[in-house]
Amino acid sequence: MDIERKASGYLESHDDVDGVPSLGVESARLDDCIDYYQRKGFRGLFGHPEFGFREKNLDFLKRTRNATWLWFWDVSLNQIDALYELKDLEYVGINPQRPGIDFSRFPRLRTAVNHWLKQDTGIADSTITRYYLWHFNPKSRSFADVQIPRRVKELYLYWANPAALDGLPVLKRLQMLQIHRCRNISDLSALPRIAPNLRRLLVTTSSRIDPSAGIIDHPALKSALIDGRELVA
Repeated sequence: MDIERKASGYLESHDDVDGVPSLGVESARLDDCIDYYQRKGFRGLFGHPEFGFREKNLDFLKRTRNATWLWFWDVSLNQIDALYELKDLEYVGINPQRPGIDFSRFPRLRTAVNHWLKQDTGIADSTITRYYLWHFNPKSRSFADVQIPRRVKELYLYWANPAALDGLPVLKRLQMLQIHRCRNISDLSALPRIAPNLRRLLVTTSSRIDPSAGIIDHPALKSALIDGRELVA
């Protein structure tokens, strides 16, 4: 995501992966930002403390109900109710400190970038098809309590602490799985059961993985790259 302060004086991004023009929210001139957003036809909003975002709530979203794309990171929020005003929301990432989100309340949501939060609900029943899960680190070191969207086609796991995939639900629609910086994980033997229609697997910075079970014997897998080693091609 390239962010640039344009000649207008506002922070803008026009090259995100979904092609949605986005405006940076700056707390010191919040009203001006919202006015500029409305005048220029933006559909996305982003914010970070280093870019002047200091809000403790998302009430400003009540004035941007057409937004389809949100990315707020390194933020600390204590109230997010206005998020549910965005009925056309397709992409969301609001992390890491916030109240729980009911992801089932967004009928058009397709992509979510999510730091694991126990208070989140509705993930399994959501419309999400591309799901990024960061920092899933329960004391049990198991995926037994994780929520994964049932419709997910692409799943990205970052910084998770389980050693095996056991506990993940069966994901019949999953076509691509990526695992990054999950240093404990070593056992992917459950992969054929959990993701019977998986086509692509990419694993990086997870050198403990044993490729002998779950990968080379997966009936549907077409491509598997484990820390630079091509196991299926």
